[in-house]
This record gives sequence, C-alpha cells and structure tokens, in this order.
Amino acid sequence: MNMHVKVLGACGSNIPKKNLSSYLLGSNIVFDAGNITSYLGVKAQTKIEHIFITHPHLDHIKDIAFLADNRSINGKGKQLLLYSTANILSYIKEYILNDKIWPDFSSIPDPTNPIVKLCPIEEEEPVLVEGYTITAYKVNHPVPAVGYLVERDGKSLFYTGDTGPTKSLWEKLSRKIIDVLIVDVSLPNRMKKFAIEWGHLTPELLFEDLKILKEKPKRIYIAHVKYPYAKQIEKELKKLFGPKFKILRGGELIKI
Repeated sequence: MNMHVKVLGACGSNIPKKNLSSYLLGSNIVFDAGNITSYLGVKAQTKIEHIFITHPHLDHIKDIAFLADNRSINGKGKQLLLYSTANILSYIKEYILNDKIWPDFSSIPDPTNPIVKLCPIEEEEPVLVEGYTITAYKVNHPVPAVGYLVERDGKSLFYTGDTGPTKSLWEKLSRKIIDVLIVDVSLPNRMKKFAIEWGHLTPELLFEDLKILKEKPKRIYIAHVKYPYAKQIEKELKKLFGPKFKILRGGELIKI
C-alpha cells in the first residue's frame, strides 16, 4: 500500500501563502502542527487522531491549541493522541496547555478522558500506529527535538523537523533505505555560522551530512526554507544536488 503525504505547510516563515510545518499522512496522522486548522476544513479536522511533534517551537505546535478548541466546540472527532518524547510534551503541557496561555485540553472535559491525550514515546523505540511503524530519532536543535522515520510495506519516509548538522542521526539511518527524505534547509551557505548556532542546515551542510549515508534517499524534499533566502537556497541546492531535490510548498501531495 502506498503512503500519501499531503503537505499542509513546509515554510520556515509565517507569511501570506507560505504555510508553517504540517504534513498529513493518510487522513488521520499529522507530523507537526504549524498549519492544520488554517488549511483543513472542519470535516477533515475531525478525522485527525494522531499528531507527532518534532519539537516545541511555536511554528510546529500552534495548531494543537486550535484543533483541540475546534473539537471541543463541535463535539466531533475522536480523542487527539499527541506523541513525542516526554520532555517535548512537557513543554507543551507547561507553556501552552496550562489554563493560562490556553485551556488545558489534556484534562478537559475530564482528566480520565481528555480531548488531547499526551503519549510519551522513547527515541529509537518504534510505535505502531494505523499500520505504520514510526520511530523517533534525536536531531540537533537548541531545544529537545526528534525526527521521525515512517515505514510501511517496504516503503519509508524520514522527516527531520528542524535540525542542524547531526552526524549521529545519519550514521543510524545509514542502515536504512529511505525512499523519501523531508529535510530542513533553512538558510543559505553564507549563513553557515548562524545555521549551526540555531540548529538548521544550509545546502552545503546537508550535502556533507548526506555523505554519511551508504545509500542516498531516492527523493529529497527541502523544507523550512526562510523566505528571504529562498532563491539563493534553491540556486545553491541545484549546484550541489542537480535535479535530485525539490523545495516543498503547501498543497503538494507526496506519493511513496
């Protein structure tokens, strides 16, 4: 069975017609929550059951709040299961779902049956969700962060979320065959110092990291591009990767 990923948003900047990070797998699994309620209608929102979060920065989590609120108002849809490592979930609980910034939907309407259920997972310990094997791997970012390997029926996808250079990640993935890689390239080469400091990649940093893989991903999709640098990043990627990459934009469908 093929995997279908709808790109709800893939931009590193929140401006008109450029949507923040969210990827819908099938109809009910989402990776990151930067652009769920801004993209999907109410009927599609009610189908979502599983949300995997890469890290607690606002551009990757903001629509958890609004999706939960919509669900509480219309009373439709199953419980939202929110997956990530325990420390990442603790940030969301402490700073967002805290009854100050936003209602604590992890205890509404009842702590034993809340709208949002926090589901801690361990790095490198696979979980089975809707027939997909999903595994979190630590990535390099200023806050706790993971990427996700998704496998089903011999097909695989790896989504890095936000990451800087991370040798250990690619060494672990070198044992895998990756059909599709969705990877952060936020900044141009001239901003290498800032990219490393802020936990992002440039085209050159990505090129160096992927040398570690024994077998290169069959398709490489670039995400989280900061809009002022989009043209420069695309030019630099072409120089290094030729036609073997694509910069993602909201609305695209990836078939694996």
